[in-house]
Amino acid sequence: MDDKSDIIFIMLSGIFRSIATGALGIITGLYLYNVLHLSFTLIGGFFGVGAFSVPLMSIYFGRLGDYYGRKKVLLIVLIFLPLSILILLLTSSYPFLLLAAALGGFGTAGALASGSAGAVASPIMNALLADKTNEKNRTKVYSLFFLSLGLAGAIGALLSHLSYRDGFIIALILSLASLIVILPVKDKYSESLKRTKNSSTYNSINLSESDKRVIKRFIVTGALNGLGQGLVTPFLPLIFEVLLEVPKSEIGNIFFLGGIAAAFVSLLTPVITNKLGFVKTIILTRSISTAALILLPFVNMFSSIISYDLMFALVLYIIYIMFRVISLPTQSSLMMNLVSQDSRSTATGMNQAARLFPSAIATISSGFIINYLALPVPFFLAFIVNIANIYLYKKFFKDIETSNGIKSVLIE
Repeated sequence: MDDKSDIIFIMLSGIFRSIATGALGIITGLYLYNVLHLSFTLIGGFFGVGAFSVPLMSIYFGRLGDYYGRKKVLLIVLIFLPLSILILLLTSSYPFLLLAAALGGFGTAGALASGSAGAVASPIMNALLADKTNEKNRTKVYSLFFLSLGLAGAIGALLSHLSYRDGFIIALILSLASLIVILPVKDKYSESLKRTKNSSTYNSINLSESDKRVIKRFIVTGALNGLGQGLVTPFLPLIFEVLLEVPKSEIGNIFFLGGIAAAFVSLLTPVITNKLGFVKTIILTRSISTAALILLPFVNMFSSIISYDLMFALVLYIIYIMFRVISLPTQSSLMMNLVSQDSRSTATGMNQAARLFPSAIATISSGFIINYLALPVPFFLAFIVNIANIYLYKKFFKDIETSNGIKSVLIE
């Protein structure tokens, strides 16, 4: 089976999983709030546990992906989401709900905004996809991948029109399909790894100094990214319901429109990246998304000026996710270009871990802040953190691009 066929199967797996996570991203928080009647504090705890477990597993399974092969490890982690959905279907016990959050990665920052394949599977899936591409076509393939995930996540959001139980059941079926479709994929890296392990020069533990330097910088930027997103992103459906009194089905429509817009704008990523370069693309697009995000909690204040505050909120949300998502293929491609092949799962796993540990803390804290302080406070904090994140991208990754591509060693 050639790489093109494998890329299609990997994309299909991501699509099935993203439809499921697109639905779960909308209905899970609303289910906990409206059906189980949990407080914002307990919901924040639920999301926080999910955000804490994913980075731990991302580091562990990401390293296993480099050591044992991507496909074997990916098949294992793809089992976790169906198990978590089964728990949600079968029990309302809060300790078991926390177990579901840990397995499913609920509350991971940015899931609603990216149609992400999600949780611990994402780093390994990205690394497997990178093995099937090269520096010339990688950004294009990642753009198509994120387009597919965005459209799938948008379709998943429409499942919020169904009952909670029906939505969970369909998500369960799709998450199982995501596992099955990976089975035909051939893992050439795993085959070459077997030969390399027999070599006297093989080292399964130590990373090269260049890879360490790249990973450290992505860890720092990832930590700030996770902190900023964790403060607000998992609560967006609840904010639309509580602040603007939007019905569940209409919230699904909002995230469907946002997902569609974000998916198609990701097609512009290769064009913008070719014009501006990797780093400038990330800085510009994240600056615009940050500006839109800070205005969201204040939409009610504009009611006397703008009659349609819900429409204003929708526009802000769409701008936010469009310009946030457009940088994701660029960031993924940049990381895969800068690290060596045998460190890709480790790099993506550690980057995700660095993003989600602060996200977990932020999510739990945000639940308390919304309950006991004021809704705009987490948005102000997220704004400050996002500005710092943008600044560090400029500082850490400046001057890495040449006319022939990416420099192999970052400047100090």
